[in-house]
Amino acid sequence: MKLKILAIAFLALIISGCSLLGPKEVEIITKPVKIDIVQPVLPRSINLKEPKWYVVSDAKVIENCLKNEEGKSDCKLGREDKYPEGYTHMDKFLDAMRKQHGGDVVFVAMTVEDYELMAYNTQEIKRYISQLGEVIVYYRNVTIGDKDAGAVEIKVEENE
Repeated sequence: MKLKILAIAFLALIISGCSLLGPKEVEIITKPVKIDIVQPVLPRSINLKEPKWYVVSDAKVIENCLKNEEGKSDCKLGREDKYPEGYTHMDKFLDAMRKQHGGDVVFVAMTVEDYELMAYNTQEIKRYISQLGEVIVYYRNVTIGDKDAGAVEIKVEENE
């Protein structure tokens, strides 16, 4: 009988748990938790090369006259370039290309409208890259507080 009472008391204690000690007040605190997000390495800057463009016409080349002591052109002193009669800018260009490329002349041509389309497309690419860089910088600033992050920079090298 004592064993039954002891078992019932023990069972009641286990079932009731800590409720016999009285309710405990629970405090709920909300605070922001900084999450470390691994940031990808920013891509290197775009390094574009600037091509040379030639606009060649069939207008006749106007020869430059030699300059006198005052620095003014004087055709009585002679000509600087000595181009033949009727020599055009096209002839001058072709001669320069033959000299530069060992006698070969090859043209890659486009219309003015196609050139304008190409220029428009290039500006669209630059705009897109710039805006994409701003988005990357925004997310870097928001997630890791990288205030030193700058926008994507586009560098263009001029060929001489």
